Amino acid sequence: MTAQAQSSREMPNDALEVCDTRSAHGLGVRTLVARRRGEAFHRFTGVISAELRQHSLQVTEDLHISDTQFIGYLSHSCAPNCRLDMDAFDLVALCDIPAGARLTIDYAETEDRLFRQFACHCGAAACRNWITGRREGPTIEGQAYLAARRSGT
Repeated sequence: MTAQAQSSREMPNDALEVCDTRSAHGLGVRTLVARRRGEAFHRFTGVISAELRQHSLQVTEDLHISDTQFIGYLSHSCAPNCRLDMDAFDLVALCDIPAGARLTIDYAETEDRLFRQFACHCGAAACRNWITGRREGPTIEGQAYLAARRSGT
């Protein structure tokens, strides 16, 4: 069963664009105008279903939203500049963000289980190095990757 998540209010000109991150990470999203800390600047909609997909986001324990215009393309960071309000379906700035900056969220803040875990190279001081959902441990691949990082190989 699917349902369309509806927006009860429209955000003024979102001024966002999907962009090539020029890295192995593929696509990302950047803001075309400066954002202020605490500003809710994008209301997202999409298809809600029980299916966990690449680029979907967890709405409740059993439901995910997909086919969003921008949200599925947000990059991960262990020190993100945005967060998702999954009750209001808003993207919110965690800090002041300059125009042209790539928008990031911490995937573990919204996802119990990821579609696919991955090595993180975000560069944050507290980078976790391997990204999982908040209720799952690293896969065998992730355990090997973290072990190799610890041993310096």
